[in-house]
Amino acid sequence: MIDVAYPYFDINLSWLSNNYRLLLEANDESVPLRERLRFLGLYSYQTEEFYRVRIPNLLAMGEVSSDIRSKLNIYPQSLLEHVYETLENQLREFNDILTGSILPALHDQGVHLYYQEQFAAEHLSFIRKFFINKLFRHLQPIFMDGRRNSKLVFFETKQLYLVVKLNRPESHTEDWYATVNIPSEPFGRFLELPEIEGRKYVAFIEDIIQQNLSILFPGYDILDSYAIRAERDTELMIEDEYSSQISQRILKQLEKRNFVQPSQYFYQTGMPLEMRSYLFSKAAIPMNEFHERGPYLFMQDLTRFPALARKFDYSAQKSLRNPDFEDQVSIFETIQKADQLFHLPYSSFEPIVRFFNEAATDPFVKEIHVSLYKISPNSFILNSLISAARNGKRVITYIELNSKLDIHENLHWSKSMRDAGVKIVLSLPGLKVHAKMALVKRKIQKGWERYAFLGTGGFYRLTSREIVDHALLTSHRELTNELELLFGYLFTQDEPKKYKYLPFNFLMVTQFNLQKRLLDLIDREIANFNAGLKAFITIKVNQLQDHILIDKLYQAGQAGIPVHIIISESCSLISGLPSLSDNIVVSRHVDRYIENTRIFHFGNRGNDEVFLSSCDWTFRNLHRRIDICFPVLDENVKNQIRQVLRNYLNDNQKSVRLDMYQNNLRITEDTRAKFRAQDANYKLVEKLEKNAAGSRKNE
Repeated sequence: MIDVAYPYFDINLSWLSNNYRLLLEANDESVPLRERLRFLGLYSYQTEEFYRVRIPNLLAMGEVSSDIRSKLNIYPQSLLEHVYETLENQLREFNDILTGSILPALHDQGVHLYYQEQFAAEHLSFIRKFFINKLFRHLQPIFMDGRRNSKLVFFETKQLYLVVKLNRPESHTEDWYATVNIPSEPFGRFLELPEIEGRKYVAFIEDIIQQNLSILFPGYDILDSYAIRAERDTELMIEDEYSSQISQRILKQLEKRNFVQPSQYFYQTGMPLEMRSYLFSKAAIPMNEFHERGPYLFMQDLTRFPALARKFDYSAQKSLRNPDFEDQVSIFETIQKADQLFHLPYSSFEPIVRFFNEAATDPFVKEIHVSLYKISPNSFILNSLISAARNGKRVITYIELNSKLDIHENLHWSKSMRDAGVKIVLSLPGLKVHAKMALVKRKIQKGWERYAFLGTGGFYRLTSREIVDHALLTSHRELTNELELLFGYLFTQDEPKKYKYLPFNFLMVTQFNLQKRLLDLIDREIANFNAGLKAFITIKVNQLQDHILIDKLYQAGQAGIPVHIIISESCSLISGLPSLSDNIVVSRHVDRYIENTRIFHFGNRGNDEVFLSSCDWTFRNLHRRIDICFPVLDENVKNQIRQVLRNYLNDNQKSVRLDMYQNNLRITEDTRAKFRAQDANYKLVEKLEKNAAGSRKNE
């Protein structure tokens, strides 16, 4: 039952509701087969993240005092039981979708994935040669028996292993155990095998290793083998979820109770109790950190399933080029004429690349400031910044070292940038610069010109083909002036509370004015509605969790204002509660591209206002990061965003409605023609580019 005195849906259960939405997409027979496998892989990734991030929090909250748990309305023991039951149910559905629907459909289309079965005799010779000639050199078989290895068994995080039970026939002694790594590189998780009578075959790498274990352990009988995986990079998100006062109390109590941040271990279905007991003792794996996760582990690798036929993928969509950027006119001149909005991944990323490349070589550019958030080898911008610094420009970057890269890769990029003269400002703990922004300053005869990149996503050219984002290039004086103030503040690395005032009238910045401005905008809609004026609120975010903003949206809904919320991940607001949120509709959108845009649209008496942002409505984003929200001021650009939002609201194929229990409800009672927002938004960009090309011909 929903507690109307505490009308916030649990973050953990909302996360699992979002995971289930991915399963719905994987189970949709209208989705191409390889894309369905990709959605299973995305589901697996999100579930692994849930174990890494959410389970440790729940275990930790079980150790704190009852008064804190009561104040936060969290009861970890019963919640954990609910969570584990939900995970088990979803795992069963995952396997049913894969084995009962997708694999048979692949088989009907001439593709066979070996799945818990013996290899055909025709493949044994090929598999053996591949194992000996290519795979063998990447394997590290290690005995776990104390007489051979006195060190505690260590499973590297995010790596797959086989635990092998062996026996030497002539010794008449007890059985032994060994581990073998399952390398997913350099060959990938899946191996394409020779065709048999026109049918394609694919195998898991671990199945090939298991088939040839006798080569790894000559003279031993192979009795059994099962996969295992460790996740040691777990996170406690206490400070990212609760106020400083509450989080400090929780952390002090955990310290007094000697709470050790738990790891998570996953084992293959069918692993015997005897083998698990051995791992508990030898590898010191606690029982509550050991989870059964299906016939195969780390199934997020399904996102990289081999591309076997074009019909198994979505039809290709080429990125669309704006003809305004096709000639040799300086990109800065083009931006001076009008703001330029890019709808990624539909729009070409090349103008953004050109923006930074031209800044690196333009003799009038004197300074470049960029918030990179994290260094990524996929980011084209690093080379542009290095070139700019070597060309004598003042280049300052604001970076958080990327924990997903190894230390050598972080050091490589950091050293390359510093050697070139790039000033690197690292994010402080608890103050990550998550905003996606850049400022280019040009010194011309008339004075300084400023140009800004403001985005809902970062500078990752490769992922820009997979993720829906918006990027704005602008020379708007007030916006760029305020952006320079923000970069000036970031350079000081002072705490926000030490800066009581920064004159942000256009920009909204977390920890300064963003939350307050959003509250004021919602209050304005309420006042307008009560005065009989036009009022509405449409919010598109990845996550909606902040209770203060949720309460204000409830007030708007109670006043009678139509509130539409479009999310792509978790949502703590509960829609459909009588007299509280009956005017609030929450939809979750999942399609071929990952949604990442944040858009806020307010009616404002018919003079509507549109904002783009890098900020989700979570405690972490609002209070422990620097994020930005910026107005869309150009009327042409505003019209584009209005149409984008209308497309999401009209989607009856890839949007689901969330009820008060966060069930993902398909839109079935709809007599309209089938309509998909992402397809419509691609067509919108296509139309914009055609109109621009036509205008240039008429000039």
